[in-house]
Formats: sequence, structure tokens, C-alpha cells
Amino acid sequence: PWTNAEFEQLKGRIWRQGQTSQKVEVVIPVTFADVAGERWSYCTSKLRRLRYKKSIADAAVDGAVPEGNLRTPAQAQRDLMAWLERLAEGESEPIIRQVIRVPLSDEPVENARRLARYGDFSAMNNRWNGSKSGTLADRLATDPEEWSNYHTLYREARRTWTVVPYQEVARWLGKMEGLTVADFGCGEALLAAEAGDRHVIHSLDHVAINDSVLAGDMAHTPLDDEAVGVAVFSLSLMGANFSDYLREAHRVLALDGRLVIWEASSRFDDAKRFGQDLRKLGFGVFLVEERGRFTHIEAMKLDVVPEEGFQLRFRGL
Repeated sequence: PWTNAEFEQLKGRIWRQGQTSQKVEVVIPVTFADVAGERWSYCTSKLRRLRYKKSIADAAVDGAVPEGNLRTPAQAQRDLMAWLERLAEGESEPIIRQVIRVPLSDEPVENARRLARYGDFSAMNNRWNGSKSGTLADRLATDPEEWSNYHTLYREARRTWTVVPYQEVARWLGKMEGLTVADFGCGEALLAAEAGDRHVIHSLDHVAINDSVLAGDMAHTPLDDEAVGVAVFSLSLMGANFSDYLREAHRVLALDGRLVIWEASSRFDDAKRFGQDLRKLGFGVFLVEERGRFTHIEAMKLDVVPEEGFQLRFRGL
């Protein structure tokens, strides 16, 4: 669990009122690894975070300072000296991240160069849809200008739309508060910009436009199992293996969590049949509708295992 309150609830389900035994032993398996001669454990760090959150709650309610989790000045000084020593010995190296800009320059010469290199918006869509996610993620990481060019053209295309999918999702999220959302294929992270003040939004894409975005293959994200309540795909089911994105969404969604899809209606042979087939990936669809030039699908995560090897298909794929 992510909070100490949830942790206490779990223990409360084990230690039940009226039971005959005098005590209940709770066993928490903890894994660890040896990293550079030191013991490192994600499990232990997570347990510490739970205890730290309890201490923070105690501080807010009772004014109890969580001293056990704070570094003393002497400890902080030792940490700093150790870091400087590692840096001097070459163990740590700074990583300078390339600045990614959208939109790109609209100078005619630059436009012509990018058109010759990447093709127009339609050609880029076709190429991305025909690529495996891992291959696409690697290529865009090597040449982020391709990603920037795509989103520059995407900006221009949006100006003519009467319905803009990410804005529709933001409007829907605006009716609620406190959700944890995974925005798969976030692009410029516009959903987080509009709804991030009311919700925790994990922005995911092949390329990170800023430090808030988790970059990489969207079929394999760093999010924990059942960590989010809503998974959003706003015009982002792109790639030959886009069904793997949906499998990943099933993994990270909590049971009964919401799946929200917006896609161009022209991509579907039969949108309702597409929705029915989502059940094979572990989702129960309750809404399929057309809005403007787009199809809007909403579903819930079911307590079933996605069918291994099953691949959804769009028109022409």
C-alpha cells in the first residue's frame, strides 16, 4: 500500500475483533540486493516510506516532529563528503539532457528540411503505427527532433478540431478530485498541466518534454502494480504492439479502475466490436460513443488475466 493508513487497514483485516487467538503475527517478506558492496532493498525503502508518512501525519495532527526520519547536520555533512569523493573518483557523472521544444521553427527552409527527413503528418502517423514500441522509443530517444516535429504538426492539426480529446479528459477529471492518473502517450503533458492541480498525474511517453514526464517504452512503465485509478490513452494507441500498452494499463490499474480511450474514428472498422474485444485484455467496456471526428471508449479493469498473445487491430493494421 502507498499510505500508512492503508497499511493499518490491512493489519486490521487480519487482527479481527472477537477472534479467539491472543495474537496475530504479520510476516512481511523483504528482498534485497548487493549493489557496489552495499545492501539495497526496495521493499525496506517502501516500508520506511510508510512509517515516514505515519510520522508526517502525527506531526500534522499532534505536532510530533518525526526526528527518526530526519538527517542530522553531521549525517548530512558525511553524505555530502561521500558524494564529493565519489564524484572526484569518477563514480558519478553529470547527465546533460537535451532541451526538447515544441513547436519547432516555422522557417520555410527548416520546414522543408523536416518534411524531407520525416514526411508529413500522415506519413509520420503511418510510420509510428507500423513500429514496435521498443524500436520507436529507442529511435525517438536517439533523434528527439522526430518527436518534436510530430507534435509541432499535431499542434497545427488540433486548431481545426471542434472536439479536442485531452481537453475532454481534463474536463471530465475536473468533476473529481484526488485521483491517480496514468497518461499514456502524454505528448506535451497537456493533461497534467490542466488537471494536475486536482489529481496526481503520471505522464508517460517515448520522449520526455520536461522532467515531470517518465520517458521510455509505454509497454513497460516503472509504475507499480495497481498504482493508479485511471489510465488515459488520448490519441496514443500508436505502434504495432499497442495492445501491449493496454496490458500495461491493466497491470498498473487498481481493480475497477477506469480505462479512458480517445481515438480517431477513421481508425476503427467497428468501434463496438473493438470495445467487445477489450474484454480479452481484461476490460469491461460500458461506453462507446462518437464525439466529433473521434471515438470515445470507457471501460473498467476486470478481475481477469489478459489473454496472452491477443492483439487488437485498427483498420489497415
